[in-house]
Amino acid sequence: MRGKHAPRSTRWPIIILIIFAVILATITYGASSRNRTTKNQTTVSKKTSHSSISSSSVKSSSTSSSSQSSSSSDVKLKSAWNTTKNKQLSAFMSQWQTEMNQTYSGTYDGQKPDYYGISFPTALENGRLSGHIKFDNQNTTVEWSPNANSSAKNQVLAVAVGQTSSNGYNRILYLFIAQEKQPKVYVSQTTNGEDLYFTETQNTALKDGFSQIYNGN
Repeated sequence: MRGKHAPRSTRWPIIILIIFAVILATITYGASSRNRTTKNQTTVSKKTSHSSISSSSVKSSSTSSSSQSSSSSDVKLKSAWNTTKNKQLSAFMSQWQTEMNQTYSGTYDGQKPDYYGISFPTALENGRLSGHIKFDNQNTTVEWSPNANSSAKNQVLAVAVGQTSSNGYNRILYLFIAQEKQPKVYVSQTTNGEDLYFTETQNTALKDGFSQIYNGN
């Protein structure tokens, strides 16, 4: 009877192994695919972040450059003294001296005003007046600085010399000064040897006129 039975089949174990292999391959491929997707997303994210940072840097640089340009422009517009302001002072003095019925020569007109033999601005440039200028009876150091580009406390921007009489005497000397970056006009009508004695002018029209020019654009 045994001889009539067919031998036990070995196909089912093989089929099971094949199915298991297919399932394992599918799981492995899926995991690999997910890893590649994650890496790609991370790369894209980094590129986007880098692009944003670069864009931000460009904008920041542009803003900084614009700010510096604007700041530079403001400095030019508000410079303490320049050729334009010098011409404005010349025009103002021409009108003011007419109203005062006096005549003045000034450095603002390219002249070299003479005050009892002291020529300006030469006497300021060559040191002749060093130690000989007094403001309110106090020894004062001044520096000729027609462009207001000095660091001195008292920068002389312009000088004017006039006469209050027709006989050539009674001369009057004005110094237009940037004193610690503030406009001041000092006047002298006296000398004592080589010393010049100054006080701040009490002429309101002259002070206001110079101040408006100095503080203008």
